[in-house]
Amino acid sequence: MALKFRLRGLAETFIDEITCPCCGKRGTDDTHFTTENTRVTFEGIIVVIQCNSCGEIFVPNTQRLGVIDPGGLKEAVEQDSVDTGDTLFPDYKAVKLHTEKLNLLRKSDLH
Repeated sequence: MALKFRLRGLAETFIDEITCPCCGKRGTDDTHFTTENTRVTFEGIIVVIQCNSCGEIFVPNTQRLGVIDPGGLKEAVEQDSVDTGDTLFPDYKAVKLHTEKLNLLRKSDLH
């Protein structure tokens, strides 16, 4: 079964299959992977996955993003950042960079 992420009326993202770029673990659901680092951006829901086998954190390039209401999504993302104080990630590129930093921290390679 595919992973589905939805913000009702705003955006949705689907991933049919996940393959860890580090250890090659494959799956079609959240049995072998966690998605707690997933971010909502102006471009939609960018799923960030962590492999339970090796710990690698990555953004699968097979995800299909869908934005239903661009204006509503932008407003919701901005308001959430204000409400929570969390960093606003505007797009896929920003999430990808953040994911690379998370991996460096996890591997203690960031000084």
